[in-house]
Parts: sequence; structure tokens; C-alpha cells
Amino acid sequence: MFTHFDGTGGCEWLGGALNAFVSHYNATIGTDYELTKCLDIVKISGATPKEPEVLLTDRATGNQMVIERKSVVWPKTYIHQHQLEHEFANLIWKVANAAFLDDSYTLTVNQREFSRLTSRQIREAGNEIGDQVSRLSPTQLPVRKKGLISWSLRKSAPGEEETERRGIVVSQVGEMSFDDPDFDEARAGMPAEIQAQLTAAAAKFSEYSNHLRLVLLDFYSNELWEDDVPPMMNAILVPDTVDEIWRTIRDWVSEDEYEVGYERLFQKKKS
Repeated sequence: MFTHFDGTGGCEWLGGALNAFVSHYNATIGTDYELTKCLDIVKISGATPKEPEVLLTDRATGNQMVIERKSVVWPKTYIHQHQLEHEFANLIWKVANAAFLDDSYTLTVNQREFSRLTSRQIREAGNEIGDQVSRLSPTQLPVRKKGLISWSLRKSAPGEEETERRGIVVSQVGEMSFDDPDFDEARAGMPAEIQAQLTAAAAKFSEYSNHLRLVLLDFYSNELWEDDVPPMMNAILVPDTVDEIWRTIRDWVSEDEYEVGYERLFQKKKS
């Protein structure tokens, strides 16, 4: 499951890479859709109408399609937690005062412990770990310590990071268990989140009854695998105004690297 969240803002065509999705759609379905207009743009003043992200027109047939993009997040605190992760890492780098810039190093924290800390405790832990790191030297590694949260620091293995860089990379690790209550809760709660996002998307299609209406879903969760999502669609009541549902997936190009791919989850049967 995707676990990195970035808000794009503005038009999703380039900022949210909808152009890449439409290119995939055209190649897969055999259509020739191109961008006609970005619809869902926040106005500087006045009310902003509820619109899909983009309007597209097929150059060959003249048929039109609108796309609405939605994020399905579990747990509901995921985005806030993700922002705290960035703040935590930034605190370590700041307090460590540019230590360990001679090579690439990995600082690992326990994901399960991290998720149970309050915002205040996370900030305290970031300052605490940064201070301890600043007092270490490469000859003392690897080290393991426990304070507000368990952590370890070691020299990174060659090719371990997607982009080799000098300094400390903060990483979270945790084992996923199918007997984990968090996994069971996520598997039970995610369908309701999918339903809620599809309902919200359908509300933006009310003025586009003569268009193909497509929803593209992005999933964010630490608890679920991508393979957990398709079976959930059996419990979803797809709104009548939604014609197709797609999702972003990880398309693995090697053992360690992936590109963004796409998969269709639903297609309305033609009457």
C-alpha cells in the first residue's frame, strides 16, 4: 500500500500526474483523450463550485470524460501521523547539527512504538535522539538505544537507498501480522472509507450525465497490502453516477524499485 502522502494543490493534471494516468488509459482502452479543461481550481474570491478535477475530450470521437481523484486513508489519523514523521526526522537532523555527513547512514525507529506516542512525545523523542546522535562518531556504530522510542543507527549498505546521499536517512520499520488487531480494524474500516470517497466523488458528477465519469483512487495505509483492496469492492455500493473506478498501484520494475501503475476496480455494465 502506498504510504507516502503529498498534497498537490492546484490542477491535478500535472501536479497530481493525471496526465500520466490518461496516457495509460488511452494506451489500455484504445482511446485518444486529451485535456480540455482543469475544472476543480480554487477561486481567489467567491464560492468554488464542486467540480471534478479535469474535463477531457477524445480527439477521434469527440466523446468527453471527467475524472475525480480521491484519497482513501486508513487510519483516519494517517495524514497527521505522516506529517509528524516528517517533523520528527527534521528535528533529528536539526539537533544532530549536520553530523554524519561523510557517508550514508540509516537511523531506524520502531513504527509500532512511534504510532503510539503523542505529538508532544514525538517532538521530545526527536530532540532526544538528535542530541544523542550529535555525541556519536562513525567509529561507534552500529548503536542501539531506547528512550521514548527504540532506535538504532548504522552505516547504510551500498544501494540500500533509492537515491544515494550523504547524511542520515530516518526509516521506520515494523512487522505486519495477520493476527494483528490493527490489521483487522483496517480491513473492517477501509470499505467504509472507500464508500465515503465514492459518494463524495459522485456529488461532483451531477452536471456531467453525458460524460464518462471516472474516479481514480489513491490508497494510503500502513496496515494493509494492495492485494487487500480488490475484494473490498464486493461490499461497496457504487453510485449510479460513477462509470469507472481505477486506483494507483506500485508497478515493480526491480526488487527494490517501482513506478506508479494503474488498475481498474470497477466498470459499469452497459445497458
